[in-house]
Amino acid sequence: MGTSEKFEPVDLDLAKAKRYIRSSESNSISRPYVKGTHYSMGDTEINSSGLYCFEKMIRLAFIQMMKEDALFGRREDFIDYMIGLSDNFEEVNVSDLQPDQSSARASDFMMSFFTVYSHQWKRRGRSVEESLANFLAIMRECLDFSYMWLSRAFDSSPKGIKNGVDKAFFLTNSRIDDWHTGKVAEISAV
Repeated sequence: MGTSEKFEPVDLDLAKAKRYIRSSESNSISRPYVKGTHYSMGDTEINSSGLYCFEKMIRLAFIQMMKEDALFGRREDFIDYMIGLSDNFEEVNVSDLQPDQSSARASDFMMSFFTVYSHQWKRRGRSVEESLANFLAIMRECLDFSYMWLSRAFDSSPKGIKNGVDKAFFLTNSRIDDWHTGKVAEISAV
């Protein structure tokens, strides 16, 4: 998988992929592994194509989850809007594909939809706390799915790709955890 290789979109079947994502409560099986290896990575030179694929897979998985959502799946205009925003990320320069930057873009893309998600479900009688828990599960599932999907290619990829995706996975999980902690505090204060 070289830097000149173009990312090929895949048909996302999240229901089928879920069998590969084993979770216990809120922690993915991948999460402890990445936390354990993150500190040994140092300043490894990163091959950007792995990070590009990782970001792209997260966005595609998130859009697919919104299509499958009981409320948002019926809103084609909203789904089209999300696809348009995702397509804007295609303009990212290769120099911007570093684990921390990829992590920020991937998590910001998903987190940016929480307010509208929460508001729409609140109109249907769901509490903000329940919406937050559901949204967190969606984000983690998209992240885990993307990581596991790319993990299949790690054996035949240069070590730099795996290290870069591992680091981005860890950083994205950390950003999501920090965001969730902030939202819980915000909701509790109201």
